[in-house]
Amino acid sequence: KRCRPVAHMGDGMALPLDRYVVESRYAPPELLFQTLNAPPVSDIGRRRYTIDEVLRSERLRAWMPRIDLDTITFEFNSAYVPDDQLGRLDRLADAILRIISARPGEIFLLEGHTDAPGSEIYNLQLSEARAQSVKYALVDAYGIPERNLVTVGYGEEFLKVLSDGPEQLNRRVTLRRITPLVAR
Repeated sequence: KRCRPVAHMGDGMALPLDRYVVESRYAPPELLFQTLNAPPVSDIGRRRYTIDEVLRSERLRAWMPRIDLDTITFEFNSAYVPDDQLGRLDRLADAILRIISARPGEIFLLEGHTDAPGSEIYNLQLSEARAQSVKYALVDAYGIPERNLVTVGYGEEFLKVLSDGPEQLNRRVTLRRITPLVAR
């Protein structure tokens, strides 16, 4: 009998791994909302961090569940979100807007990623551009306020599929709500 992988929460509870890292392609709207609205997976104590500290620390970001935007497929060396894929953000945008309507100060982090080919600097720039492209799609097409969306690029640092070559699954953007981590 196989056990389901879990992310442990500080109060002894556990969140199933498929609820900690959610792929947007298969997630129903309520799961997207629940994932973005979830508390940290571990007790983070009273300390809060700057946005820059969160951006620089994988450990801090890992406290918050994330959504992999696997519905947006970036071409090799491209940060362009094709017009025919914009509608694939509908359910995600609805979840963000639902949260923001209840709590206007919420902050969501869009993390851009690349596959391995290319220089480190180029991949960092490309990954940031991918996160920015999704941000502006959410702002322009869905009216999500820019102030609620922060972007960062991690280049090839966090490959989803370990490969030195071109790999579509590594060309992605992930999203997580970081408000519980951030000093106000």
